Amino acid sequence: MGIYQLCYLKMHSGMLFLAGHTEDKEKETLLKALSDVMDAARKAMAGKSFARSPYRAPIAALAAGAAAALAYLEQGERKKMREEILTALNAAAK
Repeated sequence: MGIYQLCYLKMHSGMLFLAGHTEDKEKETLLKALSDVMDAARKAMAGKSFARSPYRAPIAALAAGAAAALAYLEQGERKKMREEILTALNAAAK
C-alpha cells in the first residue's frame, strides 16, 4: 500500500468518525480527530509524486473539508461542522 493510499484511508476514517460523533463528543476529541486528518493531509501533500497521485483530488477534498470543519468547531457551530465533513466525504467519493 502506498503513502497516498495510507494517508487517504487515515483521513477518510477520521472524517467518518467525525461525521458520526460531532454532537456527542468532547471538543478535545473532535480537535484531535481533525488534527490527525490535517497531519495526514500535510504528509501526503509534501510527497514528490502527489500531483500525479490518483488520491490527489480526494485528499484535497478531505483536507479542505477538515479545515472548514475546524473553523466551525472553534466557533461552536457543530451542525455546520458536520455539514462540511459530509460534503467533503461526498466529494472524496467521486
